[in-house]
Amino acid sequence: MSTKNSNLKSTTITIYRFILCVVGWSFIFVRFLLIITGGGNVIVSFSNSMSYYTFQSNLMVVLWLTLALFYKNRDSRPKFLAAPVRGAITLYITLTLIVFATVIAPYYHPTGLALYTNYVSHYFLPIAFIIDWLFTEMEFEYEWKYIIYWLIYPLFYSIYTLIRGYFTGFYPYPFFDLNSISILRLIINIIIFVIINLLLGFIYIYVNRKGYKKKNF
Repeated sequence: MSTKNSNLKSTTITIYRFILCVVGWSFIFVRFLLIITGGGNVIVSFSNSMSYYTFQSNLMVVLWLTLALFYKNRDSRPKFLAAPVRGAITLYITLTLIVFATVIAPYYHPTGLALYTNYVSHYFLPIAFIIDWLFTEMEFEYEWKYIIYWLIYPLFYSIYTLIRGYFTGFYPYPFFDLNSISILRLIINIIIFVIINLLLGFIYIYVNRKGYKKKNF
């Protein structure tokens, strides 16, 4: 690839990620605005909002994009920008997209500003980040063991959600809600949750390794 084409590609990626950052941070700002203006106990509403997997995975995406832009031309980069971490974030935001589109979307019909945050966090950012990954993440070859490492956050999230829900009575998702489902149903849901993570991890690592070999051999 010529230097001119390389510079054009780099500029395009930078502009693309800048747009995603603007949209991503606007989502977070609007989310906080809705909490502040929503009435009730702001602290409780804030804590509940932060407990959603959707918010946490989108926050990871926005932070990664922001740091990627900030450290674009620097030799020293934080470990958060490392390829294995990026792969994990891509997996998590993909899970956000899939679970919402298949399980939650039919029953959730927001309006106003909530409609904006809904589409940004469940569709726009997940799809845009996946596209970014597909076009730019073939410089580093993933290892199969990453599948296990990538399970740490989903499992931690499940445990955190159940413990917090036990003490507060608030469960962000119906498939974790012990107020309405049995222990057996919960166990089945967690097993499905883990299997989906493993399958997505396998897919992303396979695609990466295939793309890496195609590009470098």
